[in-house]
Amino acid sequence: MAAVAVPGQIAREAPQASTPPSSPKKHAPRLLVLDGLRLVAATMVVAGHWLGTGIIYVPYGPTVKPWGKLGEQQFPGLTHSFAAWGWMGVELFFLISGFVICMSAWGRSLGQFGLSRVARLFPAYWFGVLVSAGVLVFLPSLGAKPRSGFASDLMTNLTMAQTAYGVGNLDAVYWTLWQELLFYLLFGIVVAMGLTYRRVVLFCCAWTVASLIAAASGDSLLNAAVQPHYSPFFISGVAFFLMYKFGPTMLLWGLVVFSFLLGQHGLYNDAVTGAKAWNWHDPMWHGTAILITFYVIMSLVATHKLDWIRWRFLITAGALTYPLYLLHQDIGFTAIKYLHDKIAPWPLVLGLYAAMLVFSWLVHRLVEKPGSRWLRKGINKSLAAMHEAPAANA
Repeated sequence: MAAVAVPGQIAREAPQASTPPSSPKKHAPRLLVLDGLRLVAATMVVAGHWLGTGIIYVPYGPTVKPWGKLGEQQFPGLTHSFAAWGWMGVELFFLISGFVICMSAWGRSLGQFGLSRVARLFPAYWFGVLVSAGVLVFLPSLGAKPRSGFASDLMTNLTMAQTAYGVGNLDAVYWTLWQELLFYLLFGIVVAMGLTYRRVVLFCCAWTVASLIAAASGDSLLNAAVQPHYSPFFISGVAFFLMYKFGPTMLLWGLVVFSFLLGQHGLYNDAVTGAKAWNWHDPMWHGTAILITFYVIMSLVATHKLDWIRWRFLITAGALTYPLYLLHQDIGFTAIKYLHDKIAPWPLVLGLYAAMLVFSWLVHRLVEKPGSRWLRKGINKSLAAMHEAPAANA
């Protein structure tokens, strides 16, 4: 999915014109527009991989072009101009994640917050890791040649913390999950203190300052912890949620604008690097225009201008997002490698995308939902046992 913003239930709160920032607004129905935006972000990433780059970096193997050529050569012209920027779906995911994680954590304890994240993230992720491993081993069309430490790497990948130990991702998309985990750990500090308007604003300001210091210092450990390259998008998402819940203020708009200005710098550098690696020549201002569009849309969400979007099918769209993000790359490129010389490009891409949506729905129904219930039940019992245990054991 990105990586991937992966909220549980997405709820919205009704506007009250006279509500001061110190008083939250009462709950109302689910905010469906974010479900739709999550699927848009995932689809952008899919298009960026399948059509934009046409390249997969295979663990234990070479860099592979499953189409037999670069994306720009396979899908020239306007198609590639759109698809080449599909990787920016990750930035949209991070914006949504900042919004949704703050929303879902509001009123919860640290234990409840941690439980919700573990139960939401890990069942589909574990399944995705095992599927990716199976594809690399049993369908080696991408040229992977697992080495002797493959089993150890596989088990480390199951923790979602492989990046911290210098272990490669079995699927390249997993890198975004590490960024999400770091965000959860940082935000967990203020969750432990109890979320209030003032504390969350101070958290955003403190994270912004820490990001500036990390970027200026060049210290690798500080950069790894504070992630100044992506923190502007998470911070913007949190600020957007505070606008949504309490109403916009100059300070919140200032946080959003400042974060945008920092984020677009990192985005430009990513685009320059990507253009060299993937041999595409789209104007760099296209990326800035896409990022502005993301911020405009989130501004409309934050100011309740999109509350009218209540199409129920968006719930299903949101449910498909995380499995689609996790599974599309290794499976999709393997299918393309096997079938690209047997089926015309567009029927193959559209058919494969439809098949991945169906597969994602099955994963959601048969893996995510029961797996989440099992984890919630077990972790709740564990938390209850900790709570009931005597303060000092003999």
